[in-house]
Amino acid sequence: INGFYNEYIRSNRAMDMESREKAENKVLLLYFMNRVRIPVSNMQLTRIMLENRFMNYFLLQQGIHEMQKDNLIITETRDNIDYYTPSPEGLKMLEMFMDLIPLGIRTRLDENIDAIRSVIRLETSVVAEYTLESEDEYEVKCKILEDFKPLIDIRLSVGSREDARSICNNWKAHAKEIYPEVIAVLLGKS
Repeated sequence: INGFYNEYIRSNRAMDMESREKAENKVLLLYFMNRVRIPVSNMQLTRIMLENRFMNYFLLQQGIHEMQKDNLIITETRDNIDYYTPSPEGLKMLEMFMDLIPLGIRTRLDENIDAIRSVIRLETSVVAEYTLESEDEYEVKCKILEDFKPLIDIRLSVGSREDARSICNNWKAHAKEIYPEVIAVLLGKS
């Protein structure tokens, strides 16, 4: 917190714009993570911040790295993906410096946070990916997660990249329909 506080103090003096922008970005990231109330991945955070033009990619990554180093965020890794939440120290920092975030940006986030949360939950709950196993074999992993616990986890071997991509795309588009059908068949209720 001290490093961030010193950065903030300098920002209220004739501090250069770059340092003030870095401080604002950190508080904005903490604000977003706090408001979304679920762990958010680096990719999701990057997409949201860039799509809304809240900050550029390099300042975002630098902010995340510095916040990890300063223990302002908690990083949890699941399936080789880092998810971030604000730490107790980060929440204290947010409370102290929330006024750094322009009111217009806070309002925009607040108005859209429910929709953003729904998208993040959906992205986090339906997973489809493939990896090359050998020259003519791909492993496809399809999952539905609830609170980061698997409801269903299917692994398939296919012979082409095209098939692997097709399965991934169809799983992402239809997983919520496929899951009840699989359960019904397995329970003998189909």
